[in-house]
Amino acid sequence: MLRARSPDPAGSQAQLRREDDSASIALRTFVVARWVLLGLIALGWTVQLVHPAAWRWLISWFPPPPEPRGTAAVMLVLIALNLATQHWILRSGRATANIAGAHLLIDATALTALLALSGGAANPFTMMLFVPITLATQISPRWTWALAAYCLLGFAALLLLASGTLDAMAHATDSLTMRIRGMWVAFGMAGAFVTYFVHRIALSLERQRVELARLHVEALQDHNLAALGTLAAGAAHELGSPLGTIAALVGDINYMELEERDDAITTIKQELLRCKHIIHQMASPELRVPQLGRVETPWSLRELEDELRVAAGTVRARVVFAPTVTPRAKLTQPREVIGQILRELVSNAAEACRERDGARGVVIRFDVDDSSAAVEVVDDGAGMTSEARERAFNPFFSTKAEGRGMGLGLYLARAHLRQLGGSINIESRPGEGTTVRLRFPLRPSV
Repeated sequence: MLRARSPDPAGSQAQLRREDDSASIALRTFVVARWVLLGLIALGWTVQLVHPAAWRWLISWFPPPPEPRGTAAVMLVLIALNLATQHWILRSGRATANIAGAHLLIDATALTALLALSGGAANPFTMMLFVPITLATQISPRWTWALAAYCLLGFAALLLLASGTLDAMAHATDSLTMRIRGMWVAFGMAGAFVTYFVHRIALSLERQRVELARLHVEALQDHNLAALGTLAAGAAHELGSPLGTIAALVGDINYMELEERDDAITTIKQELLRCKHIIHQMASPELRVPQLGRVETPWSLRELEDELRVAAGTVRARVVFAPTVTPRAKLTQPREVIGQILRELVSNAAEACRERDGARGVVIRFDVDDSSAAVEVVDDGAGMTSEARERAFNPFFSTKAEGRGMGLGLYLARAHLRQLGGSINIESRPGEGTTVRLRFPLRPSV
């Protein structure tokens, strides 16, 4: 079974930041809408003071006239709320979806109170209760439904408070005419509000879509570049082992017996062939990186047997295939990436065996199931301390002698496997050897 990845704290924090940014934008919109409402009320009062005749004509469209003291109290509350929101919430970046939703509930309550102070359900501007519902769509579906239910209850309360007014208006032709005219104006204003804010929402979504598309392209380019860089660094690191072996043998060849010299020359030839193979893979246009979108020709794990024996060098390497690893068990993962990972692990295991007298060698076991492949690289070499095992996947950490390793092998192996959707873990004890287990899907994830 593939191990489930632990939640990414950085990804969770980024998601929370995006939610907070969205709540902040929504809350700023609510503050603007509140200032617009207060501005309209203030404009009406200004007209009343400057031109009473125009005010009386205006009021004839919106029966009955508002109650001034209650309206002023509601306005003062909304002004104080707006100023406090801008100073303590928006300026300090503390906006959340729940805070934005709570503000809409306050706005719906204030709007209901203003309507109750100016005729209740008889006021044609009751349809302005659709505005908080529309604004709630910027927060979440949960808050949208909550505001819809709350505004419905507010309108029901207006009906209960103003039943007498409605009965009186039903028998008054002039009042009914004025109400119809007021409904026409209210419909236009409510439609303008809803259209404006829905248009803002649509523009915001379009900007987010464009930004996400741009970020997706950039992330894909960065991912491809990182994949190429990782593969190149892995190949460069892989060259270090055979070149180190060649350098050691060349330095000692003048002091060897004839038979030892022949064995050394044979080993040097093998290591040179290995270097040539690595360089060929890097220079070849057949370089396979899954992020480049190339479809890999199906291949079998059995094809890796010979090159893994070569990677072990002079150390005995035994390759064991489970009965499930048949020629029909094909992979479409990048062959060179899988081969590079396993060659690195086998080379490390062989090096550990050379450091311990009496080591029997390396065993590589393969197994597959319907969807994934499992590989074990087992050696009975020098082993690793618990501290070294914990740091084994850190970049530039190495237990080898200085100049014999860059400390990138296991780090790059895990990086490759993550790109393939796989996993790797190590078990090791000093003086007893090391077991490295890999698991990866047979086919790249879509």
